[in-house]
Amino acid sequence: MEGRTTSLTPKSPAVSRRRGVRAPIVALALALVLATLWLGRRPLLIAMGSALLAEDALTPVDVIVVSNAAARIDALEAARLYREGVSRRLIIPEWVVDPLDAEMRRLGVPYLDTTSLVRTILERSGVPAAAITVVPGPVEGTDDEVAVAAEYVRTEELQSVLYLVPRTHSARARWLLRRLLPAPTRVVVRSGRLDGYTADGWWRSRDHSRDVMSEYLRWLNSALLGDAWRSARRADR
Repeated sequence: MEGRTTSLTPKSPAVSRRRGVRAPIVALALALVLATLWLGRRPLLIAMGSALLAEDALTPVDVIVVSNAAARIDALEAARLYREGVSRRLIIPEWVVDPLDAEMRRLGVPYLDTTSLVRTILERSGVPAAAITVVPGPVEGTDDEVAVAAEYVRTEELQSVLYLVPRTHSARARWLLRRLLPAPTRVVVRSGRLDGYTADGWWRSRDHSRDVMSEYLRWLNSALLGDAWRSARRADR
């Protein structure tokens, strides 16, 4: 059997020269792209941070929903708005019970679960207990909270709602509420004054950077995956 031979034709000098010229051009183009991204990083980062924000004008509403996501900040803000007469009714979506909560109580460790913490802050800030309603959940995130709040608003036939939520969650919260509530319902989304997030400097804070990256994943979950992270307890209802 004859062996198969392979002829190796040497590359012409012209081809080698073209490849030799192409490599520096590619490197230069890549360097220009990287330089452009570096020089334009601040506007890009600000745009990323701003896209997550929603802040509606403050007006009187039928009910204020206090998010558990930033329990202390939002509870303090809700109490302030109550004193200013923005609403006489506040609701707290019931946060899921963590098994560790019961263990802390068993050990006698002074501890308040998230929903109890929100309610205690409200009451000690001057909000009457009669003005506060804990709406059964349980909830484990913004999608769950919005679903519970929207159901309450529809059931009570309310015409307006203010949702207090962390700044990084605000645009998604507004989008979710408007999808679940009747069109005539006036939706106001705001954040507490003590919320330190800013669109023009979030990348300088480890916590805020983590929040921004996580929020974009949450948008993916809410908008594209149909809330694949939905609480199993909520899904069973």
